[in-house]
Parts: sequence; structure tokens; C-alpha cells
Amino acid sequence: MTADLIRWRGGPGAGKSTTLIEFCRAEVSAGAAIGDISVMTFSRAQASDLARRLHELVFLDADPKTISRMCGTIHACALRQCMAAGLIEDPREQVITVTSRRKAPIYEEFMAGHGLAFDPTIGAEDDAPSRADLPVGNQVIALAAYLTATMRQPDEWRVAATALGLAAQPQIWPFSYYITAWRDYKAKNGLFEHEDYIRLALVHRLPPPASILVVDEYQDVSPAQDALIRSWIEHPETKRVYVAGDPDQSIYGFRGCNPRLFLAINAEDRGATGPSSRPVSHRCPVSVMAAAESILNRPANVSPCIRRGQVHHVQPPDADALARQVEEAIRYARTLPGERQPVFVLSRYQKTGQALARALSAAGVPCSSIKPGRVRFWSRVRIGRDRAHLETTTVSPWTLKQAITRYLAGSSAIDPAPVPTIEAETMILATLTDAKRTDALAALRRLKSKREPVRLGDVYAWTGGHLRDGIFDALNLRPWIVREIRACLTLEQRRGYEIPPDMVKIDTIHAAKGLEAAVVLLHTGFQKKRLDDLTDPDRLAEERRVFYVGATRASHALLLLDYGETPVCPFLRGVGA
Repeated sequence: MTADLIRWRGGPGAGKSTTLIEFCRAEVSAGAAIGDISVMTFSRAQASDLARRLHELVFLDADPKTISRMCGTIHACALRQCMAAGLIEDPREQVITVTSRRKAPIYEEFMAGHGLAFDPTIGAEDDAPSRADLPVGNQVIALAAYLTATMRQPDEWRVAATALGLAAQPQIWPFSYYITAWRDYKAKNGLFEHEDYIRLALVHRLPPPASILVVDEYQDVSPAQDALIRSWIEHPETKRVYVAGDPDQSIYGFRGCNPRLFLAINAEDRGATGPSSRPVSHRCPVSVMAAAESILNRPANVSPCIRRGQVHHVQPPDADALARQVEEAIRYARTLPGERQPVFVLSRYQKTGQALARALSAAGVPCSSIKPGRVRFWSRVRIGRDRAHLETTTVSPWTLKQAITRYLAGSSAIDPAPVPTIEAETMILATLTDAKRTDALAALRRLKSKREPVRLGDVYAWTGGHLRDGIFDALNLRPWIVREIRACLTLEQRRGYEIPPDMVKIDTIHAAKGLEAAVVLLHTGFQKKRLDDLTDPDRLAEERRVFYVGATRASHALLLLDYGETPVCPFLRGVGA
């Protein structure tokens, strides 16, 4: 090895990214320029956050675009090197992903040519209920990606199927043949999935993107990514390499990631090298860390902060009780100093998160998701009273709820109270059709062009008069949407304040990785079909790490949430009780 290599270990909230930024600052103080440093991490969101912080703390006078180019995912850095070497000329056309609608025809052409069922709307997240029943074409794509990421051959597909929890049937489908055919199809057409250009950079022994390499979240690298970074470490142009991570937060086994890769690097160790050297978490209080270590089943690579915090095990029997529990969590979060933080409701599986979101919405608590678009109940719905008559036009139920609140508070049909234009437009779209809608929208545009305010009396006139509660009957929406809006208004009147959708974030634990919330409700449910997996030591260790990551998102309070019919994860029983 020619480069100096420093490895920094630290648990949740221990300041791994901050430490790497300080390493960058030290390099700059020693004479390094922006072009001498390449910062890599696991996700685009993390890379953007690192770029922002480097701009604020190290490269204050630099062009933000230059800093953004310096920071990227490992995939992005590999792609950039492939482009510089002329191996990939047009990434917009050549790089494909199974989740891209624009690229769906490519996948569909291959599947049609081989007679394979394929659903382009299915993503790649580790959601056991859907993965077990994936169409065979989706299974082929998932298996191929895993094999490339773990540097395996097509005939090792059974290893991938086991790791991915796929119900592959070799007696019916020759997976080795299809995986090889998919690789050949991509090669013939000059196409690359993300793991392919990692392999391409390895095969061609491409040089590192800079002489000083900084890699955050190293516990999340795949074997292929690890091999590429190691090749860059050994490159004669590389001077120093800084890696940071926490093996206890390695939760992407379904992508081939393994925490042992981080620990196997021959590096100078700093940070949490033993019980007496554990850094202090700025996030996790004493009680939360105790619960998290109980889940992990060993001491963490971080010490708790001085706050005591709270941990409870809650068991709401129905949706209304769940809503009250979330309201209580929000009331508590509102008492905390500093900026308003959302409350997280986290689940192991995406389908479970969707069920929790539906239950809360039906009970009148607006919510959203961490990853955009997963929970859409309060963002966009199509107009129409039933599926057979849905329009392409959409409205925001949350904006409509605000408009109705203002509408019901009005005193008369000539009420002069001002109304935000977006609320007036939403009311028009949700209540009127055909010519009446066209005329009302035209009147609204005329007021806007004249820069005249929209009055509540105008809204009454456009929508049929001061209908009071009759406005709900006038809504051209499906009944379940109307019920959710009414339930939301009822709860608001009871509690005295509104809860906007972005205050309650419902998503998977994987989606919340790297984030924090004042209060976390961690759903304890586990898929019954996956309980047998826990007899395998490696699978059990990974599941413990997943729930550990979920628990350590909490900065003040952690609620272990038993809700629904799914069995409780065995190693969560008794935690917080």
C-alpha cells in the first residue's frame, strides 16, 4: 500500500461526517486544493449534505458547483472516471436503472424477448412481502445486480436468491441462463446499470478521482465498491485516504454490503477503538442508547449524550388510539427547544409503513414520507367521486383542508376575509366541473392579473354560496378522501392546532438512515415468513443492526410500537417495557 490510510469509527450521532470534514480542513491547511480531494459516500443525499457543509466550513469562497463535483456517491465517482477514460460516452442514454420510467422500455424489450413477466413499477428496496413474490423478470434483474455487486458469476445465483429472500424456482426458470443473457444484452447495446460501471472501472484499472480520498459510510460498500476503493488506495498517485463508518449500521446486506469489509482494511484506527475511546453521540440520550444496545446485543461504537431521554413500549389497539399516540408524541416534540423536528414512524417493511400511513390518515392525522412519493394521501389525489370517473387533474387534500377550514369560519356570503390564491383554486377544482369550473378559474385569473386580493365572499360565490357543512357534499372527490379531511378537521378542533403532513414522517428504517427525529415510533412488526431467517447468525445480526439504526434515529424519545397483526420481532420483546 502506498497511501496513508486512516479509519475512523463512530456510532450514531458521533460526528463521523464532521470528523471527515476536519480531515479535509487539515489537508487544505497543508496546501491541498479542491481538485486534490475527492469525497465519496453512500447516497446522493449524503453527498449533497457533505458538499453543503464543506462549502460552509472549509471552501467558503469556492464555487458551489465545484464543491458538488468534488462530492459524490461511489457510483458517481466510478462513472466519472469511466467517462474520462472514454468507456462510457453518454450516461444519459447508456446508464439504466430498473426504477426509471424512461428506461422501462429497455427492460421490457429484454423481458418480452425471453417471455418473462416483469413489473417496471417495482423498486429494489428490501421489502420482504413484495420480494418473495416478485415477477420472474424482476427476480432476474435483482439477482444479476446482486451478483455483480458481490463479484459472483451467474451460476452462483442461488447465493443471491438466499440473500435476497427470493422465491426463485429453478425447476421452472433457468436463472443462470437469463442472468447471462441479460449481461450479454447490456454489453451488446452499450448499457450499464450502476454496479456495471463499478466493475468496468475495476477491469480497466482506472485511476482514482483525486490524490486524497475521503469515504464516508464505508460500512455500506459492496464487495465490488470495496475492491475499487482498494485499487485506488494502492494506486501510486494516491497520497492519503480517510474512511469513516460504523459496522453496527451496516444494513444493506440485500445489496451485498458486508460490515467486515470496513474492518478488514489495514488502516490506522481512530475514533471508537475500544470501550474507553467511544466518542459521544450528539443525538442519542442515555435511555435510547441503552435500548438500542439491547437490540444490537452488544455495546455500540458510541457513548450516549448527557440527556436521559425516554423509552416506552406502546400498544395502541386501533387506528384512533394510534392517532392519539402520535399526537402525544407531537405535543412532546413541540415542547423541545430549537427548530421544529418531525416525528418519525419507522417500519421494517415498506408495506407495513403504507398500512400505518393509511391508518393514521383515516384517523385524521396527516402524514408524509421521507422518500418523496411513498405516502401521497395528503399531497396529491385525482378529482372524481369514483375510480370510473377520475380526472387527470389533481388537488392537494392538505391545501383543501386549509381552504375548508377558512370556508367554515366565514361569517357570510360577502365575507371580505382574504383567501390565498392556491386555496381558492383548490376549492374551485374540488367542487366545480365543466363550464362552472372554467368560469371560476377565469375569474380567479382576472383577480390575480389585476393584483386584487381573493375574498372569501368570492369563493362562496364561485362554489355555490355559503354552504357551511354542505361543502363536504359538494366535493368531487372519492368518499375516503372526504372522510380523511373531515377526521383531520375534527382532531384539529379538539387539540387546537394543526399538524401539517411534514410533521409526521412514515417510512422504512432504511429510508431514515442518516437522519434524526425528536421522537421515533419504531414499529416492532416482523414478517412471519421471515422469522425462520433469524436462525441464521448472519441474518439475525443484520436484522439487529436494522432495528438498531431505527432506534438510534431518536434524539429525545423512542417508542417501541406494537400495532397490527404482524408478529413482534423476537429480539424486540421486552425492550422499553
